[in-house]
Amino acid sequence: MVTKLNEVERNLWIKFHEHTYKEDLSLAEEIADRYPRWAIISGYYAMHDITKLYLGKNYSIKISGQNVHKQTIDELKKVIEDKNRELIRLLETAEKEIKEIGINSIPYLLILGKKERGKAQYYSYSQRIDYSKKARWFLDEIVKIFVRAIENMIKC
Repeated sequence: MVTKLNEVERNLWIKFHEHTYKEDLSLAEEIADRYPRWAIISGYYAMHDITKLYLGKNYSIKISGQNVHKQTIDELKKVIEDKNRELIRLLETAEKEIKEIGINSIPYLLILGKKERGKAQYYSYSQRIDYSKKARWFLDEIVKIFVRAIENMIKC
């Protein structure tokens, strides 16, 4: 469900998600070698939580309930389409890898993160892959780039 945050709830929402995305990312880094599947899952949740922080802080949007992951992606797509010029300006000042991914790729990274989390969480035994390498790749090439992009967008 997508709703507008009132001022009191907005402040609580922001504080909660400022903490959780950092905690998720830190946990993912710490457990990547020992528990790589859970590192992928936690990395995705860092992406999900920072997106909810961005939507709450910049647009007073709250997303909860059933289909929260899909709705979060949909709302991110909407605001990026609506704020395309502003985001391009922000991305032009961002780090090199963020500039290379392009404005329309930011929602795609969240979609990719959701897919990788699902594979790690639900299909781990049917695939013969090295999850340690997969977790490091996912954290370095998807999660961290996405988190830095959203952090730059939050600063505006």
